Amino acid sequence: MIRYAGHRGCLTTLRLLSLLLPLLAAGCATWRVEAPASAESAAVRQQRLLGLAQWEARGRVAFRSADKGGQGNLQWLQNGAAARIHLSGPFGAGAYEINSLPGQITVRSRGAEAALEYLGPDAAERFLAEQVGWSFPVRSVRYWLLGLADPATPAAEEADAAGRLRELRQSGWVVRYEDYAQGAATWLPRKLVIEREEVRLRFVIDTWLF
Repeated sequence: MIRYAGHRGCLTTLRLLSLLLPLLAAGCATWRVEAPASAESAAVRQQRLLGLAQWEARGRVAFRSADKGGQGNLQWLQNGAAARIHLSGPFGAGAYEINSLPGQITVRSRGAEAALEYLGPDAAERFLAEQVGWSFPVRSVRYWLLGLADPATPAAEEADAAGRLRELRQSGWVVRYEDYAQGAATWLPRKLVIEREEVRLRFVIDTWLF
């Protein structure tokens, strides 16, 4: 049986609605649709990454040149301007630890009695070309691994809708970003390819540490 509330019931219903409407409106206001990252948020992300003084990347690197190719494990530890790079695996040249400072690089190979020392602004590149058979610009790759252009030289950049680098052209090299992973504070590259002429390097970063 349905009972008719009459005039008093209508007034009660109106009072309840007047109390509930502000609460419903407040609840609806908490739902937001995230917009694509703006140029400002991309700039904030860039400054945050440039401000990182210490970080570590662990993963793998594969290379291909005109007459050689191989792959191995990579551990890159950056501390300010200094970098310590461990290369190991089937590169055809053993395992190396590269300690890089501006203008100087010291290299130790597994089982070596003495360290090799290279001096000059292109020390890292000369070592890699002479001892391993392939090379990459260590100073710039420090930034490229983070998804940044090297601030020391001009660059042409192409970004995706979220403001992350999709392609970078700098110092004669082309860097293509294939995949990103969500880090603790921002997006970080997971797969990238670095190419110039007959040299092609592919980095896969499995772990980021800060």
